Amino acid sequence: MLKAFGRAWRMAGTGGAGLLALAAAAQNPPAAVPASAAAAPPASAAPSATAPPADGTTRPATARRRAPLAWTLSIVAPKPLDDLLRSYLDISRYQAQVAEAAKKAAKAGGDQKGEQNGDDRDESPEADSPASAAAIPNPPASTGVGITRGELRRLVAASPEQARSLLEAEGYFASDIKVSMSDEAAGSPVVVKIEVQPGPKARVEQVQLVFEGELDVQNEKGDRDAVSLVRRLNRQWALSPGKPFLQSAWSSAKNGTLATLRAEGYAAAVWSGTAATVDAEAHTAKLFVVADSGPRFFYGPLKIEGLKRQPESAIRNSAGFRQGDPYREAQVLDFQERLQKLNLFESVFVTLADDPAQAKDAPLTVQVRELPLQQATFGIGASSDTGPRVSVEHLHRLLWGQPWQAKSKVQLGREESVLQTDLTSHPTEGRKRWLAALQASRLLDTDDARTLSYRVRGGQMDEGDRLERTTYAEFLRAKVTSSEGVDVSDASALSVNQQLVWRDVDSQILPTRGFTANVQGSVGHTFSTMDEAGWFGRAYGRLTWYRPLPAQWYAMVRGEGGHVFAADDVSVPDTLLFRAGGDESVRGYGYRSLGVQKNGVTVGARTMFTGSAELARPISQRFPSLWGAVFVDAGDAADRWADLDPKLGYGVGVRWRSPVGPLRLDLAYGQEVKQYRIHFSVGITL
Repeated sequence: MLKAFGRAWRMAGTGGAGLLALAAAAQNPPAAVPASAAAAPPASAAPSATAPPADGTTRPATARRRAPLAWTLSIVAPKPLDDLLRSYLDISRYQAQVAEAAKKAAKAGGDQKGEQNGDDRDESPEADSPASAAAIPNPPASTGVGITRGELRRLVAASPEQARSLLEAEGYFASDIKVSMSDEAAGSPVVVKIEVQPGPKARVEQVQLVFEGELDVQNEKGDRDAVSLVRRLNRQWALSPGKPFLQSAWSSAKNGTLATLRAEGYAAAVWSGTAATVDAEAHTAKLFVVADSGPRFFYGPLKIEGLKRQPESAIRNSAGFRQGDPYREAQVLDFQERLQKLNLFESVFVTLADDPAQAKDAPLTVQVRELPLQQATFGIGASSDTGPRVSVEHLHRLLWGQPWQAKSKVQLGREESVLQTDLTSHPTEGRKRWLAALQASRLLDTDDARTLSYRVRGGQMDEGDRLERTTYAEFLRAKVTSSEGVDVSDASALSVNQQLVWRDVDSQILPTRGFTANVQGSVGHTFSTMDEAGWFGRAYGRLTWYRPLPAQWYAMVRGEGGHVFAADDVSVPDTLLFRAGGDESVRGYGYRSLGVQKNGVTVGARTMFTGSAELARPISQRFPSLWGAVFVDAGDAADRWADLDPKLGYGVGVRWRSPVGPLRLDLAYGQEVKQYRIHFSVGITL
């Protein structure tokens, strides 16, 4: 079995034709840029002339140096190879230093030089560009970067091999490179010209991926996990036959395979060796790679560092795996993310000891820094839905010394005021959390109707890797009063509820790919002093889909619907019914303005459906977090599906993708009301 390869290029045949073979140790793959990285010429190129003494006497010179000459560089190659050569050829990089030195010399002695020669200095922006650098003559030797004809010849002589290395890294192994240097004519600079014909790119002809270590042993035994992993690694190898053989792609393919091995339990996996054999005449490459998986790792004891007040159980119950289970990187990352979401710790780091000697019982270290035991937050804000508001929140992370968090909030606003207390336990065994909540709120609708609601809730939340399940019992009361003080509805309900939230997105804060889904179901009994009491059921669903598109466009599509099942004469609390309109519903219409009319007041409906489609992209490359968007929304709420009459809204907006979530500012036109409305909001809705 191949164990290691040296790092070398080998040539078979003569005249540059024949078989080229590249063998590279995986731990130190060849760089895409030649080893000669210094832009300045060799030490011998430094000026050695000695200035005359201040007393005017003449001393014999110890060395003699020719006067520096003026020269220009011309590179002729297809794009983007010309940019590559200008960036990394020593002669081109040295020329850029020459141009910079000339600018500095001109700036330092510009006034005196202008008086002596009558020359004007070019301080325009174009003087800084690479194109202008090619035409700047060599500065005087006193600048320290002058060059003689012999020194320039040495740079010219090194250019073909450097250019060939750069082109081979881009997949061109049969390139034709011509370098010429013109004679110096009176009053004219020397012209160095580099002409490149890259020829066809080499493409991968064959790939052989070999595994050693425990993965190979288990694969031969037919272990299901090992067989599946080997198949996946072969299927996911990025540099497959037919693709161009680029140095960057070659390195990326190797790094990707090694990362997958380590993520799937082989934390000490390394390359035994890698080789790429390139046939320059046939423009093909054969790849041979050998990976040593090492032993498979299993979780050992959990070591916790940094706790001061919080109990260890909050961390241990969040793990989602047990000692002795096979290690998987995704589980550790999810574990770390869950700990961060507990709102108990300022920082969390989870690391596995990757010593192969400890593979069967690898310790997992959790380092945390606790947040303050208590925290108060004062806020001032506004939204287009509920207007301006002020709020104060208090959070206690270890209530009465027990593993519970208590969060109390008072919010006062022109259109919405809330008094709320939430109690949430630390995770229990099985990653479950108990919860309890009290809330009272007042909401002023667009038609000046007032809704007062009170609710008490208690239940349990089960936090899975992708699915979050909340089951709870709730008592609530809602009362709607018109602007004239007339009671429109007054009902209470006692219900059992379950909510399921699925998340499969690339980022929970700023998603661009994947989907989120929220499904709710309720069964209960209502009580009312104005209408009949009775049993009811309630169903609600919301699905949001994200997808990147070509040309830096991103799509978001959302669908939402709900229905309350009850007899026509049974009164259901308004907060359990549905309305549409507003930032997260149908833009172009007021918040909760789409519903049914009762006694001249808009109230909740038993059926609702809304949909939205949005396209967005960055406005500028300089500001990638600032996006522009176009959107169209539609939806309505009614007591029966047949009565739904979707209202259309559309417009344009701006998105700022801040670290705490997207901030959105939209200008929407409501086609039904024939009015423009401004909407702004922060965050995403599940």
